[in-house]
Amino acid sequence: MSETILEKIASGGFDSKQLDNLYSNAERLGRKEIMAAAKSALKALDARFYSKRFVKPIREKVERIAKSIAGSEGWAAWPDNVVANGIKPGGAMLNGKELAEFYLAYRNPKWTRPANLTVFQHDEQSTVLFKITAPTGEEAVFENSSDAIDRFRAAVAV
Repeated sequence: MSETILEKIASGGFDSKQLDNLYSNAERLGRKEIMAAAKSALKALDARFYSKRFVKPIREKVERIAKSIAGSEGWAAWPDNVVANGIKPGGAMLNGKELAEFYLAYRNPKWTRPANLTVFQHDEQSTVLFKITAPTGEEAVFENSSDAIDRFRAAVAV
């Protein structure tokens, strides 16, 4: 049965909606080979539908993490911030280098460069990472949000 389904996927026998349903059913049943084939075919057939189904939820998750950090630490609206307050999409995401990237920036009026806390995910299989850029230009990447928060807190306290 799986071979027949895989052959039909390979021959283009399914439309976007059918591939999406096939993927969901394969996921529910733990049929990884069908999941991979359906996902790959969907990506080739309808990039927009694929993005909506698989990429958008990852971007929303990364943005939610960034907003949560900013909100819990009170970093969403500094009164003396020279750069715009809030969570912004990162350039690497906008130009396709990262799957998902959102950041917040703070620059004291006395500084020439801002401090940034960036939350990003390279691709669908990778984990969420955190990058801190200090006003000195020094960068550090963290797998753990609490380490990143501590480093960013130190960077903005300078």
